[in-house]
Amino acid sequence: MAGGGDAAAPSQARLDGRGTDGRPGASPGGHPLHARRDVLILVVPTILYLLVFSVFPLVYSLGISFFDWSQTTRSFTFIGLENYQRLIVDPVFLQSVGNTAIMVGLGVTIQVVLGTALALFFDLHLRGMWFVRGVLILPMLLTPIVVGLMWRALLNPEWGMINWILGELGLPQPLWLADPAIAIFTLIFVDTWQWTPFIFVIVFARLQALPRDVFEASAVDGATRRQRIWHVTLPLLAPAIAFAMIFRAIDAFRAFDVVFGLTYGGPGNFTSTMSFYTWETGFSFTRYGYSSALAYVMVIVAMIMVTVLLRFVRVRRADVS
Repeated sequence: MAGGGDAAAPSQARLDGRGTDGRPGASPGGHPLHARRDVLILVVPTILYLLVFSVFPLVYSLGISFFDWSQTTRSFTFIGLENYQRLIVDPVFLQSVGNTAIMVGLGVTIQVVLGTALALFFDLHLRGMWFVRGVLILPMLLTPIVVGLMWRALLNPEWGMINWILGELGLPQPLWLADPAIAIFTLIFVDTWQWTPFIFVIVFARLQALPRDVFEASAVDGATRRQRIWHVTLPLLAPAIAFAMIFRAIDAFRAFDVVFGLTYGGPGNFTSTMSFYTWETGFSFTRYGYSSALAYVMVIVAMIMVTVLLRFVRVRRADVS
């Protein structure tokens, strides 16, 4: 009996996660260093990837922002904070900030309102909704640069389909992309056309996950459909709407593809965004130091914007009682 108990002790120690010598952490299949080696094999490639493709570019571009690139000598000259000082008096940069603010503020607001309204409409489960819903999300699947080029052709003042239809109807034919007064709103329209389905998908998915008994109870209590929407549905959808709004605000803040394909920042700089101006400064004008300074200003603004949004907008799931 005693021998049997002694024989069972090593097995019990292995089950408890201890080695046969009673020390915790010893692997039943080998030395604990083997487990650490396996962990390092999995973690080290990820760390190297982050260092090479994330940390190094950030640090290197930060260093470049304190230098000025000379096209003649093909060398950098240290100028300190001069690049950042230029931003304050750069009219093109200030205009790009205003354009970006309009795209984030007005554009995202329109997308959230339309996307939520579409989600509520499709919740009616009318006949044929499955087909319309599938067609609705198609713009979201397209690449923004393709969307920009496509709408650039449609809005062409000479042979574009939009102005041709307006002409056939006897309506004015605006210069959608050449008129400084409406070019930025054309850009917002195209961006809204593409990304409203994104808001719709998120809000509609949340709407379908809500318990039906909540709406049935409110209907029994005598609430009208409008009252159920304002006092029951929208409060329950608030976390999903907030999440979609924050995601789209960040994406609109760094909008580049659609600007590049649709207006190329024109006419003049009336549709130039911060992202586009940063790219144009660096790759068209070869002002690499100034472009890096622009990029870091964008990083700072994005950090502040996200912090404020997460501070004042609730994205946690609301409890349904």
